[in-house]
Amino acid sequence: MESYFSHGKLLITGEYVVLDGALSLAIPTKYGQRMEVEFRESEDENTLTWYSIDHDGETWYREEFLIKKSSDGQRIICTNSMEVCNVNEVSDKLIQIINKAMVQNPWFLTDGSYTVRTYLDFPNDWGLGSSSTLICNISKWAEVDAFELSEASFGGSGYDIAVGMLGGDILYRSPEMWEGYVYKPAFMKSLYFVHLNQKQNSREGIAKYRSEKLDKEVVETISAITEQLIKCDDFVEFQELITRHEEAVSSVIKMTPVKEKYFADYPFAIKSLGAWGGDFVLACGDTNTPEYFKNKGYDTVLSYSDLIK
Repeated sequence: MESYFSHGKLLITGEYVVLDGALSLAIPTKYGQRMEVEFRESEDENTLTWYSIDHDGETWYREEFLIKKSSDGQRIICTNSMEVCNVNEVSDKLIQIINKAMVQNPWFLTDGSYTVRTYLDFPNDWGLGSSSTLICNISKWAEVDAFELSEASFGGSGYDIAVGMLGGDILYRSPEMWEGYVYKPAFMKSLYFVHLNQKQNSREGIAKYRSEKLDKEVVETISAITEQLIKCDDFVEFQELITRHEEAVSSVIKMTPVKEKYFADYPFAIKSLGAWGGDFVLACGDTNTPEYFKNKGYDTVLSYSDLIK
């Protein structure tokens, strides 16, 4: 049996404008997705049986596919049975990804049958990258380019793919321009990650961003803030930087920053992470921070060391 694991991610700086080449900081989480692959010889039909298992150990998706050749010689995957779970959208996306992987690597899935089990070890609504970690794991298994596979299926900037493949902190501009980095702020014990009790659709957020006219100065501003932030050792200065970051992104997407909208009485800075309106936010704070957010109904409050790899 083969096994693969890819870490989830959080985009600390550069949400939205990373799509236009802004220098962005992204970091891996301890949580991620594991994929196990079993191979067996098959004299009859070659099949791919897929199980998706959530963080509670429940199988939420199961499907079996046929592996065969099309008329032009290109091998494809066809659905063999659609009655289990009845999640056609998931099956369609999985077919799309596997087909692309076979185009990239003609030797992928050439003989025999396979059983694949994926294990997500964080709640799907946390927004840490259930799709990107899947793409990374399939890319490792198929030995294909993860950025190409992602572009052909989910799209996006690709920073999440870089984090998943490297498994470490990164400074990111594009699939061609990124590098590993070690980000360990001196004040990490004063940083918390708070889940807003809802999942934000990143594709909808991207569509809204694309509908607005981009001021290229904002890209330069975010890049400059990222450069300052990774060198910052002062907690007060860090809060000033992320507040400026919120103001810059707000000016582009025409949305109210999360602190102003929900937590105006909070004494420290707060920053959205990824698509605004859901998932996690970064909250600067002290030992009273978890109690503050839990009193407001936000029970998932994780310290830096709890969440970040």
